[in-house]
Amino acid sequence: MHERVDLGAIRAVLLDMDGTLVDSDASVERAWTTWARERGLPAAPVLAVAHGSPSDHTVRHVLPHLDEEAVAVAAQRQLTLQYDDLSDVVAARGAADLLAALEELELPWAVVTSADRRLAEVRLATAGIAPPLLVTVEDVREGKPAPDGYLQAAAKLGVDPGSCLVVEDSEPGLAAGRAAGMPVAALRGLEGGLLLPDLGHLAHLLRRARVRPWWRDAVGYQVYLPSFADSTGDGWGDLPGVGERLDHLVDLGVDVLWLTPFFRSPMRDHGYDIADHRAVDASFGGDGALDDLLDRAHRRGLRVLGDLVVNHTSDAHPWFVAASSSRDHPLRGHYIWRDPGPDGGPPNNWLSHFGGPAWTFSPATGQYYLHLFRPEQPDLNWRDPALVARIDEIVEYWLARGLDGFRIDTAAYLVKDAELRDNPPLPADRPGQMGGVTDEWLRQDHRHDIHQPDVHAIHERWRRIADRHDAFLVGEVYELDPVALARFVEGERLHSSFWFGLVESAWDAERVDAMLAAAAAASPRLSWVQGNHDRPRAATRFGGGRRAGAGRWRCTC
Repeated sequence: MHERVDLGAIRAVLLDMDGTLVDSDASVERAWTTWARERGLPAAPVLAVAHGSPSDHTVRHVLPHLDEEAVAVAAQRQLTLQYDDLSDVVAARGAADLLAALEELELPWAVVTSADRRLAEVRLATAGIAPPLLVTVEDVREGKPAPDGYLQAAAKLGVDPGSCLVVEDSEPGLAAGRAAGMPVAALRGLEGGLLLPDLGHLAHLLRRARVRPWWRDAVGYQVYLPSFADSTGDGWGDLPGVGERLDHLVDLGVDVLWLTPFFRSPMRDHGYDIADHRAVDASFGGDGALDDLLDRAHRRGLRVLGDLVVNHTSDAHPWFVAASSSRDHPLRGHYIWRDPGPDGGPPNNWLSHFGGPAWTFSPATGQYYLHLFRPEQPDLNWRDPALVARIDEIVEYWLARGLDGFRIDTAAYLVKDAELRDNPPLPADRPGQMGGVTDEWLRQDHRHDIHQPDVHAIHERWRRIADRHDAFLVGEVYELDPVALARFVEGERLHSSFWFGLVESAWDAERVDAMLAAAAAASPRLSWVQGNHDRPRAATRFGGGRRAGAGRWRCTC
């Protein structure tokens, strides 16, 4: 696993020139090809060693029989060919944006190149770049992969080497940065602490690294694991498949990746029925696949959220298996059990999201257990201090493991009314506000089974844990009234909460405009959802064109 680059700790950026800051590949290759032809050499093996090396090093490599005087003459001839060919030398893609970002952020920078000074100055000027510090082959005893050039640049800038970011496009250059003890960012698909498609992406990452908190104005993308990308051909999406598509997400401008549940599960509810909160399901690739994905995502500057599903577990979870075995078992209190009602039926009138009573009878112990979702998903008892402590440990475990936070499933459902009072009925003609549930569910006022005020204390506990890890918590709170939703992100509660107004609205420009204005006025800490796994895609809902997206959300915080 690679060491994660903390761009917030970077105090200077050191850039290679050719192929990194300046797009001069064609010019370099033409000069070496002409030089090789003049000496009767094939061009391919010469070009294979020329990139990133001083001219005299390349000459010695391909013509080892020459003495030093002849090497100097041959190297000078190659440089002359390069001086005379600057027709297509331009700034590399994203270079202007990067240099603007460095100025905006007041980050010092330098160019460190294996070229000689005259060639470097001509190429940079041709590309319209004037570096504040230029270190060339004349300034160091030997070129890359020796670290001297980068160490000298750090010293001249007065910056500790460990806080300088080296940006390179060649293996010798990356080796020089590593040898200098500096974090490295790589172009051309090479391996580095950061993997860059271009310099513009580095500009974006540097700007985001200076934003506090880091999730402010970030663009998030949900990956629904079972269907997103299948790396094995078995028809089931997995974590290695996600890893293979990370560059696509970077190209879309994504900052934060939310993974749907990857934990061990019988998969009766697409992974939202968890049987082990500390293990990655083998069908998704297992624990090693998650570690690899986190590493690959972090090297692209992506943050990764897990899905914290702790309103309920699977009935196959060891906690529930044990709790079901006896009324006296120590884990019994992790779940909500009650004796039958006076008529022998469920203890109250609460309903499951999926229809029917929210209670299932357990013959082994003669009591009912609560489940607001499927019978195979028994609800946890958040009034049990032992359960609270266990979940705290799970949150700590995954944040220490490398997750950057959580999307919290059914974040407002966790605590139930202590007396389990019946929910009042609603008038038959009153429309419900929540999609994805049965008509039966919508006929009750869910006053006692969800959205209890005690839930805020749980969120505040998690917030203290998350803040120690610089992690982000965003709640799934299905409250369409943005003023009511804002209460979940007040003070030291959740960092943010999904606002589903756009998901529940058809395409009506005036209505959408009014909803956005209301959400923006209610709180700057709401995350605006455009699509998720519970709803048709935005292109279907809105009838838009090919570019209408799905599974995306933006934190307006």
